[in-house]
Amino acid sequence: METEVVEISADVLNSPALKKRVELRRLSMDEFIERHASGTLRKNKRIGFAVQNHYLHERVAYEFGWGFEILHRSRVTFGDAFSEGDCSAVTESGWHAERYLTMSIFPEDYFELKFLHIEKSEHEKQAGIGLVVRQTSAPWVPKGHLVYALIAESIPRKGEQPEHYLPAQNPF
Repeated sequence: METEVVEISADVLNSPALKKRVELRRLSMDEFIERHASGTLRKNKRIGFAVQNHYLHERVAYEFGWGFEILHRSRVTFGDAFSEGDCSAVTESGWHAERYLTMSIFPEDYFELKFLHIEKSEHEKQAGIGLVVRQTSAPWVPKGHLVYALIAESIPRKGEQPEHYLPAQNPF
């Protein structure tokens, strides 16, 4: 599954309270880089670097929150996130996810809490509880990509022992 891009609703487009957020969401890559990107990204674009991945990394963090990332859909798989008692990372994951979902201002943005398996590279893999952006009105999300946030990273244990989690991180 990839993050599906949909149109912004007329209610949101015409909302005076959301005017600045709508304008931000609709900026082109060049406009975003000029107005909001890091100095490194602006300079590297100016001198001729290929900046698409760097841009997406910064844009996702800027608009969705510092804990969000974007990868090609083939590098992120997910299933059900299971609740368990007496595990602070799982409890806090739920709290962070609920707060994020409650604070989300774009009605077109649809999130799901999942257990993620992420393969950033052949040698860099992560797993844990996180949010997956299944649908968004952010037109700059490329087709075939998935936006997600890993909230509580799982540290696998050998044998039959249950998952162990690092402390949960607020993705906002």
